[in-house]
Amino acid sequence: MKKKILYLFSDTGGGHRSAATAIINAVEHLKKGKYSQKMVDVFAECSGFLNVFAKLYGPVIKYSPQMWGRLYYWLDDEKKLEALEKMSGPFILEELTKLIKEEKPAVIISVHPMINHLTVKAIKQSGLKIPFVVVITDPVTLHRAWIKPEVDRAIVATPEARTAAIKYGMPEEKIKVCGMPIDPKFFLKDEEKEAARKKDRLKPKLFTILLMGGGEGGGKMYDLIEALSREKLKVQLIVIAGRNKKLETNLKSKIKKFNFPLRVYGFTDQVHELMAESDLIITKAGPGTIAEALAMGLPIIITSWLPGQEEGNVEFVVRENIGRVSKDPQRVVEIVKELQQPLEFAEIMKNIKRVSRPQAAVEIAREIFNYL
Repeated sequence: MKKKILYLFSDTGGGHRSAATAIINAVEHLKKGKYSQKMVDVFAECSGFLNVFAKLYGPVIKYSPQMWGRLYYWLDDEKKLEALEKMSGPFILEELTKLIKEEKPAVIISVHPMINHLTVKAIKQSGLKIPFVVVITDPVTLHRAWIKPEVDRAIVATPEARTAAIKYGMPEEKIKVCGMPIDPKFFLKDEEKEAARKKDRLKPKLFTILLMGGGEGGGKMYDLIEALSREKLKVQLIVIAGRNKKLETNLKSKIKKFNFPLRVYGFTDQVHELMAESDLIITKAGPGTIAEALAMGLPIIITSWLPGQEEGNVEFVVRENIGRVSKDPQRVVEIVKELQQPLEFAEIMKNIKRVSRPQAAVEIAREIFNYL
């Protein structure tokens, strides 16, 4: 019987699911068919009551990001987290313990901050000896909820995250810096940009910009496209509208209005292929997207971010000089012009090579093998 790896996550944003999927694919890439792997959305599977709150994440970050930021910082406190754990325990602990007993995994991996304290308790209550590995997907600004010193391993993305984890009480010897887990397809396929563009009916030699607004297609994407079009830049644009059907339909109906070639996609699992065609990415500051862009050698322009959890990602991009930041569409146009200059572009590409860790998911998979 195959040993089982159990991944615990919650669908609050796409990043946690993507991180788990990346590790699963890396495990499969290294040890094809050797292990049984399963993902469980903890709140959905183990607590209908808490899942109601988990489902509020999407609407809150869309309509009131400032409220989310205030909640993020308010909860970044040991005593408040202890109180939250006591309150939520009765709604989830019994079902989570039951799940662990039924699944009997050889190792448990968490990619979500709000389930680690409860999982440590549930493993103890199950009476089983199961190693517990936490993969922290906040690359720079680390929320205190991630930290539970009793875990067997804490995997972080950057030296800054390691420093923060130690500050919050994680034993140094339990921490490993591996990078942000991204799907192996972002580094295993190395297609020539020109060939990729021809396949997608784009101009092979034209500077290509990929514009994204996260899974929800947020930010001032339409305003930005109009601003780029007004300047008549020598570029072509690939737009991923995500779940924003209104934006997708609007853009597709007006493609001929813009002063450059334009391709529009909705929610897609072909992001790696579209990145392979691009020279530059304009996006929100999601940690997974930043790591993927770096793996594909794309300078980054960040136009939006969530207060709290994504602010550190913005600082990281600026500090490491791997891109630029602006919420103003007209300023973004000026930045695009700057980044098209050969010397500026070469400097950023050099920095991207320095900080990128495209094989992080493979490193994490190898860490997991130590517990199997």
